[in-house]
Amino acid sequence: MSEIAATPSTSSRRWVAVFLGAIFGTGALKVSGLIEGPVFWLLLLGSFLLIIPMARAQRRSMAARGNLSAAMDRYSRRILVASLAYVALFFAAIWIARTTAPGEVIRVMLAFTAALPVIFMIRAMALLLREEDDEYLRSRFVEQSLIATGVLLTAATLYGFLNAFDVAPRVDAWVAFPVWAVGLGIARLVQGDAAC
Repeated sequence: MSEIAATPSTSSRRWVAVFLGAIFGTGALKVSGLIEGPVFWLLLLGSFLLIIPMARAQRRSMAARGNLSAAMDRYSRRILVASLAYVALFFAAIWIARTTAPGEVIRVMLAFTAALPVIFMIRAMALLLREEDDEYLRSRFVEQSLIATGVLLTAATLYGFLNAFDVAPRVDAWVAFPVWAVGLGIARLVQGDAAC
């Protein structure tokens, strides 16, 4: 039985590694100047599409370990849909802003539209806490969320001081949620969560 349970966990971890490697690798190629323009955006989009197999592998791993409650299953589906909407709206907003040079009102609407899926992700988290009947699973998610918040606050504080002392370039505030999400993944690893 343990061999069967370990297989989905291994697959899940591999997909997480591939996803993070693709995202950070694409960013490193961009920063180093090896890729520009459309090539960067296509690689980044392809990297984000890895969310689909990663989410499926995590669901299989959670089910194999007995950590997939009905509430967690609904949460996973909500997060997957919101994540894909985020990717689509983010890329669409960037493309519209860069190709049409819209006025201020349209740019504000694009910004709100691109941010809307993040609001739905946060809503999914709140619903999970409300809907999860298993106190153990709920407490694990709360702990993961607190660790992720600590990662974000630490990174923001350190980077803020680096920026204040002109050692690091300015970073847009929208990066906060992805940093928090990476912190959530780190928290799952710290907890030894097989689904990660």
